[in-house]
Amino acid sequence: MSDVLNEIRTRIGEENLTNSCSGRNCRVDMTDIPSDRVVIDVDIAFGGHARTGKHCDRILFYEDTAQNSLVVVLIEHKGGTFDSATDIAQQLQGGANFAKRFIPADIKTICIPILFHGGGIHRAQRDKLKRLKVGLTQKQPINLGKCGAPKNLANVLPRSGNL
Repeated sequence: MSDVLNEIRTRIGEENLTNSCSGRNCRVDMTDIPSDRVVIDVDIAFGGHARTGKHCDRILFYEDTAQNSLVVVLIEHKGGTFDSATDIAQQLQGGANFAKRFIPADIKTICIPILFHGGGIHRAQRDKLKRLKVGLTQKQPINLGKCGAPKNLANVLPRSGNL
């Protein structure tokens, strides 16, 4: 494992980590995702790190050697339908704010917020999701993936030299 990922693993604590990005009745397929990675179960970590407020479900860290960057993937699960795109953005932003605490200084990052959903998304909420942005420093649009679809995570991540 890389030094950066080891440092993140140490800072967050093994007890807050998981091997899977799935959760809340939403399967996230890890096929074609780098095996050298750290996945935080944010529900557990928030309790251990005395945080309150909205937050996403998982945070995935891996290195993109082609871009010499740490990739930070913010993941929110909605196995069924949901009522508020704004709430989704707030949960993902809460995860971004939490992730910042564990990223070593002077590391170039790429932030990718993703909503995995199981049901259809009402048109008004889909339109709002397209306008909302989330991130660590620079805000990024929220990507959408379908729960349970093959390669659903790899399909929403940008293509790079190590995927």
